[in-house]
Amino acid sequence: MQRKCAFCPAEAVEQGGEHVWDDWINKALPHTHYFARKRYSLESPIIEYNADRLNEKLPVVCRRCNNGWMSKLSLKVKDRFSRTMLDGDPFSLGISDAAILAAFTFMKAVVVDHNSPDDYERFFTTAARERFGTSLILPPLLKLWFAAYRGKARMSTRANLSIVSTGTPSPIRGMEFLSFSYLIGQLTLQLLAPRWKDIENRGKPLLSLNPNVQWEEAATPFWPHNGTTLPWPPPKIFADETIQLFIDRFNNPVNL
Repeated sequence: MQRKCAFCPAEAVEQGGEHVWDDWINKALPHTHYFARKRYSLESPIIEYNADRLNEKLPVVCRRCNNGWMSKLSLKVKDRFSRTMLDGDPFSLGISDAAILAAFTFMKAVVVDHNSPDDYERFFTTAARERFGTSLILPPLLKLWFAAYRGKARMSTRANLSIVSTGTPSPIRGMEFLSFSYLIGQLTLQLLAPRWKDIENRGKPLLSLNPNVQWEEAATPFWPHNGTTLPWPPPKIFADETIQLFIDRFNNPVNL
């Protein structure tokens, strides 16, 4: 049975699909070899392999979405942030660019989440995904941060998605959170979204998490936007030895 598009009622393509890391990067960089790490679903192991280009495509969207609004959104991110990704050029983020970057991060999170097996319940509802595909309206209570990464390689990429929850007595007991970290070159983006684990509770008000204050100098919250101009990079920059700590920081949630 063919899978439905992540963002509309149409059928997804059977081959090809949305690039996890957009194809313009291959054209901007010299021909080289990459060491890649990927996981097809939350349940599958991490696979490591060598590649001569960043060409990871996921067949989870239809051609109309992929070649239409998704392509336009990716081009906006390329036009505004490509020099940051490739060379670490600083930028100042206002509300308009924050909305573009938040929409782009959410789009990539949905694409990666939708690549899970058919019996896996997608984290975001069909209504929320289709509303986004029509109007780019983000679900409520999303939180997003940007950070800076400087590794040994000029171009590094990661797309890590995990579902975290807590069984300890607390206001968030019974809730679960999708944490998605997306790294491309020197720009790192992170998204956090809440939902009730039990479908019968999903009409109840939601709470979210706040990361420990130790991350404040390294990760800047940019969505919801606070109305000020936000400078990138933050004061502290992640390296090869520390980036995974940031990716995993919500695995043991400590603050509401």
